[in-house]
Amino acid sequence: MDTGALADAYTGLTRAADALAGPAAADVPAAAWWTLAHVALSDELIAATAEQVRAGQPAALDNAPAMAPAAIAELTARPWPELVGLVRRNAERLLAVLREIPDERAGAASVRTRLVDRDGNQVFAGEINWAGLVRARAEEHLPGHAARLTALAGRPPARPARA
Repeated sequence: MDTGALADAYTGLTRAADALAGPAAADVPAAAWWTLAHVALSDELIAATAEQVRAGQPAALDNAPAMAPAAIAELTARPWPELVGLVRRNAERLLAVLREIPDERAGAASVRTRLVDRDGNQVFAGEINWAGLVRARAEEHLPGHAARLTALAGRPPARPARA
């Protein structure tokens, strides 16, 4: 698969994260911590699905673990630079797996998908084309998170409360 657009989207996200922290990660707004933790967790799930697609197996993706408050709290307990580093590492793992998927397989693969919102409410359940899912991540999801981080740069700091 061509991963150029997705790699660019990750670069934009991590640049926004780096710029947001500046010299003091303690000044990072709570919403930014949540966003990066969510992305890191999502990337682990998407990479596992990518491995299924690469292997030609039936593929499924459920984002509930990437929205789980306990999982988010665990990651937001890490120092900001470590969380940004985790996003970078997970992105590289995902990109590496995607590069091994032939374009024709990516275009033909259908992924059984379940998506939930922050409150755990199901917002979608159905089949999604794999290449379309990756394209949406590159063109909408990650750029949206990068824009959110950029917008948060002007907000008051508040690190999330620990669970």
